[in-house]
Formats: sequence, C-alpha cells, structure tokens
Amino acid sequence: MATDLDAARFLKADLLERAVLLLQRSFAAPEESVSCRNAALAIAAGAGVTGPAGVILGASAVVGGRNADPRVLRLVSEAWHILESARLICRDLEQTSGDWWYLTGAGRQAQASSDPEGEIRLRLAGNP
Repeated sequence: MATDLDAARFLKADLLERAVLLLQRSFAAPEESVSCRNAALAIAAGAGVTGPAGVILGASAVVGGRNADPRVLRLVSEAWHILESARLICRDLEQTSGDWWYLTGAGRQAQASSDPEGEIRLRLAGNP
C-alpha cells in the first residue's frame, strides 16, 4: 500500500471518503501512532495551501509550513472525528504531549476490509 495521501483528492472527497483515506494512508503503519495535526499539515502542504510539499510517511508527517489553510484543518478534523466516533482510533496514552492516536483492533479490521467505508458506516450505526 502506498503511504502518501493524494491531498488534492482528499480535499475534493466527501466526508466518508476522507475518513477512509486517513484510515488507509495516515495509519499505513498500524502499530505506529499518528498526530492529527501533523496529518493535516502534510495534507495542506501536499495540496499546495501551505509551505513546501508534505507527505505522510507511515505514521510520520513531513511538513514544510505551519500555517495550514483553516479549511484543510477543518476537513481533516471532521474526517478524524468520524474515525474516532466509529471507535477505529483512540488516543495513545504513551505519548506525553501532542495529539497522538493509534488504530484500535476495530480500526485494523476496517483498514484491512475490502469495504472500509461500509465498515465505518456499520460502526457509526452502532454495529460492532
């Protein structure tokens, strides 16, 4: 699986597709924690709306600038909240600072599914 996220595609996608893109690309290394803010900054940089191009590499984000377009931050935040509401991600309490998250068992299952969007819909509807 490629570890870079197509930022332009992310910005044009609907909410569930954005959540799937984050699930599959930001959490490409399921055992590693991911920062929501770093992911948002990388997407913004990749879309050319802040600093030099950024890319999500596994669970790390390589970013240029720190002044992301507020619209990008909002789109990432909304998609991230979908993953959290579906209980696919949770905070990494081993990290003492920042907003670091990791995939839950359900998140790994949804990520490996042939229909991750369907998995997200089921979990949002309260089905395990």
